[in-house]
Amino acid sequence: MHPNVARVADAARDAGLEIAVERFPEGTRTAADAARAVGCDVGQIVKSLVFMAGERPVLALVSGVNRVDPGKLAGALGAETTRRADGDEARAAQGSRSAACRRSAMPVR
Repeated sequence: MHPNVARVADAARDAGLEIAVERFPEGTRTAADAARAVGCDVGQIVKSLVFMAGERPVLALVSGVNRVDPGKLAGALGAETTRRADGDEARAAQGSRSAACRRSAMPVR
């Protein structure tokens, strides 16, 4: 088991949760891929997308069938604008390009 996966499983167990960790060899890079892999509708998948509000990284959790409106996100955050984080910004904010592999917690506001 990869150390990051073991860390998630350990954290769940420490919180009193039993989780089953599964690996999908076909990959789950998109919400549609993830839905196919687990046998559900795309709307039942939650995408985790990193945006930048100025210099501040923001993690948006979005239904697989929906898109984030950067203007509405900016308004909700009280920011002038938001934009998708590039790979380096996402990695700096959460320890990896993908929030599914996040190594560190992002602050909740």
